[in-house]
Amino acid sequence: MLTDDQFTLQDSNGRRNRILHLPATDPLYDFVEKRFEKGWKHPDKPKPPVHAIFKIQLTKENLEAYQKYRTRVEASPIVRVHPNSRIEKLLFHGTNRRCLLADDKSRTRLCELPECHLCRIVGSSFDIAKCGMKHQFRRFGTGIYSTSCSSKADDYVVDGAKKSTFRVMLASRVIVGKPFKRRQNGTGLTGPPPGYHSIVGKPGIHLNYPETVVYDNDAIRPAFLVVYGFPPEKDPNALRSVISKLFKTPIAS
Repeated sequence: MLTDDQFTLQDSNGRRNRILHLPATDPLYDFVEKRFEKGWKHPDKPKPPVHAIFKIQLTKENLEAYQKYRTRVEASPIVRVHPNSRIEKLLFHGTNRRCLLADDKSRTRLCELPECHLCRIVGSSFDIAKCGMKHQFRRFGTGIYSTSCSSKADDYVVDGAKKSTFRVMLASRVIVGKPFKRRQNGTGLTGPPPGYHSIVGKPGIHLNYPETVVYDNDAIRPAFLVVYGFPPEKDPNALRSVISKLFKTPIAS
C-alpha cells in the first residue's frame, strides 16, 4: 500500500534530492518490480531485467494538490456507493530522456534541458498542455496517458543521451476514480462522461493493450523511475574494426 508520506520531499544534510535510489531489499522495490514484470505483455519483446528503481519525492505543494483532488473524487456519489473500490492505481508512462538521470545510483540531479521530458515530469509532474507534443494521434483526446502494460509504455521511451546504457520509464500514482471503459477511439474527447473520473481503453476493437487517460493535472503524480534493459553485448566485430583502423590493416578471420 502506497502512502503519501513515502513521497514527501526530504531535506538531507541541507541538500534536497528529488529521486532516491531504492535498495533491492526495500519492499517498495519488490512492489514496483513485480508490477513491471507482470505488465510486460508484448510477445515479440523479450522481457528485460530491472536494474534499479528510484523513488520520486514531491514538494509539499505538489503533493497537497494531488491529495485535494483525491479527496474530491472520494467524496463523489459514484465512489461513495462503492467504498471498497480502488480509486488509485500504479501505472506506467514512457517519455523521452535527454540526460543520464538514473543511469546509476549517483545520477540523481535533474537536468535543465527543456526537451528532457523525464526531468520536467519528475520536477513538476505532468502537464496536459504537453499532450501530443511527441505523437499527434490522441486516441481518447487531450489527456495524460498511462498504462498497466509496461511493454506498451516502453514503446514511448526514448533515450536521447548517447552514453546511456539503460532505458527509464515512469511508474505513477493515478487517481482513476470511477473509470469509463471504451473499446473504440474517441479522438475528440476532452474528458470522461459526467459522473466518471477517467477513461480506460479496453483491448478488442482499436486497442491491443489497455491504457488509462485522466484529464486533470492533479489526477496523477510520478512515483518511481524504473531503470531496465539488456546490457550492451560485446560485439567482436566492433573490436576488430577498431584494431584494424589503429593499425590500418585488415584483421584475418
